Amino acid sequence: MALQTTIKSQLKTFEYEKNAKVRTVERDGEIWWVAKDVCDVLGIANARMAVSRLDEDERDTVSLADGNRGNPNITIINEAGLYNLILRSEKPEAKKFKRWVTHEVIPQIRKTGKFQVPGFEIPVFVKRFNENWDRIERGYFSVISELYIRLHGLLEQSGYRMPNKGKKGKEMRPDVSVGRTFAKWLDENYPELSERHKHYSHYFPDQEIEVEARQYENLLLPQFIEFVEKVWIPECAEKYFKERDPKALDYLPKLLMRPNAPKLLN
Repeated sequence: MALQTTIKSQLKTFEYEKNAKVRTVERDGEIWWVAKDVCDVLGIANARMAVSRLDEDERDTVSLADGNRGNPNITIINEAGLYNLILRSEKPEAKKFKRWVTHEVIPQIRKTGKFQVPGFEIPVFVKRFNENWDRIERGYFSVISELYIRLHGLLEQSGYRMPNKGKKGKEMRPDVSVGRTFAKWLDENYPELSERHKHYSHYFPDQEIEVEARQYENLLLPQFIEFVEKVWIPECAEKYFKERDPKALDYLPKLLMRPNAPKLLN
């Protein structure tokens, strides 16, 4: 549903490259991106179709007073929608744009920009995502890249920000739990696909160490989404967060309130 008010004072424009600008707006402390600008940079000709494939909570329409004539109604996407578009793009522009977003724009907005949230620092989980997305080969996906959208992003939209460490002092690493259980689930349910992966060197910036982690062929993405949405979140997430940060338990049901989402087990 489009907003009834016009967004003007919260408009912020970033210069990407020569003659390329990306506009963002702020809504309740959250960054939203003008979808057309993102699609132009990524070389996506049919922006309307690309955006229509995003989940409803990843896109919206607002009346944007940017000084230009014409229809002021513009489609915007949140961070989850932004990364969804980027991660799905096979175009050369996507990798460069993704690095620019994660290494320059997001840190600038959150540390020095007008969208800054008081007391905010980039979570370790996000730092690891930023440090490792470009280590994945083309045609493959990593667990942390997908969880950035399907878990971290959705939890933040719900109002929960994952801490760096749990109540026992261990770093929050849901991707490790998901990675291990997904590998086992894949062996049991799709044995013919269980070997369709390679390893990459995953970097932990706060500890300055590297470990081997799996990267899966993109053809397994439907199975991964099925596992996260129908197995890990409803069956494993409650136990994971209860042992580490019980505050998350109030927000997990919101992940399952989306259309066609499974229910948490009792």
